[in-house]
Amino acid sequence: MSDEDDLSFEDLAENQAADASKHRGRRRAPRRRNRFLRTVLPVVLVVAVVLGLGYGGFQGYRWLTSNVSVEQEATDYPGPGTGEATVEVASGDTGADIASTLVDEGVIKSTGPFVTVFASTPDASGIEPGVYRLQKKMASADALSALMDPSNLAGHRVIIPEGLRLTQIWPLLSEASGIPVEDFEEAAKDYTSYGIPENSAESLEGYLWPGRYDTPEGATAEEVIQMMWDRMEKQLTDRGIPEDQWHQSLTIASLAELEVRESEDYGKVVRTIHNRLEGAGEAAGTPMPLQFDSTIHYITGKEAGVGTTDEERHTKSPYNTYLNTGLPPGPIASPGGATLDATLDPPKGDWLYFVTVNTDTGETKFAATWAQHEQNVAEWQAWAQEKD
Repeated sequence: MSDEDDLSFEDLAENQAADASKHRGRRRAPRRRNRFLRTVLPVVLVVAVVLGLGYGGFQGYRWLTSNVSVEQEATDYPGPGTGEATVEVASGDTGADIASTLVDEGVIKSTGPFVTVFASTPDASGIEPGVYRLQKKMASADALSALMDPSNLAGHRVIIPEGLRLTQIWPLLSEASGIPVEDFEEAAKDYTSYGIPENSAESLEGYLWPGRYDTPEGATAEEVIQMMWDRMEKQLTDRGIPEDQWHQSLTIASLAELEVRESEDYGKVVRTIHNRLEGAGEAAGTPMPLQFDSTIHYITGKEAGVGTTDEERHTKSPYNTYLNTGLPPGPIASPGGATLDATLDPPKGDWLYFVTVNTDTGETKFAATWAQHEQNVAEWQAWAQEKD
């Protein structure tokens, strides 16, 4: 018989209750482990995710930089460049225009990188027109820096003012480039070889655009003339002047260029020319000779702004607008943009006469009648007398 056989019923009940209590105590330990897992496991998972993202980001960065580097190498040279290249930046060129020129000359690989760096460089818009010495296979940023440095300008710089005739232009070009004046005179004879249409003056007088030029080293007289005509042709084309009106427009513009000094008077001179040719106002339909001293200066070779003598005004020449009615055979100088613009849209007015009443300030007065013109002439004479 076991000891339990000697226990009473009450004793057995107490023993079972105690055993049950012990078993309940042993089952609490697993609950403590579950709480630990619930606390630590999320932290472990978060760390793992962060590490995974970090590694993935690192690999993504490596892939991105690698591919961007490859793409950049495909569109831009690494530099610093080799050999030599000559590039011309024309007046009014945009960043895209310059980029295209650089690509054509083998300086940069493609336009994209250059346009990007040009747009992000505020001073890039200040690049001066001219001919530059660069290298081939340059990085876009290096090419831009070189163009922004005036010391890289090549050739010989010369400025041709508005209102000069060929006999005044050739010495300026010769002095700057070292090309003899005689070379320019000879090169000017076959004027149609440059693309200039045949004209009644049989000359390229007035067809060379004034302005600043950087003539390349070793350039010929023909190349310089071509450069100047190309710019004039662009000016005429950009203004929408038909080719069959080029000669007349240049002729009228050259007269306005030399007859008055102030730009606001250019249009009035153009209107006066038309009025005289058409016989407007008190001319009563009869065309009037222009009677411009500038054309006499062209004949005699005198500088503009000086008076003419009665003998000079009787010189026989198709350019003498005192003796001949109508326009002279052609331009008498190279006009600029303001006078060309004036030929396109002159102001309305019935003027037939004008006179500069103060040659110091350039003040010019216009008149529709001879009586009014005489008063203006008297004002000029009084000023001249006081000046003397």
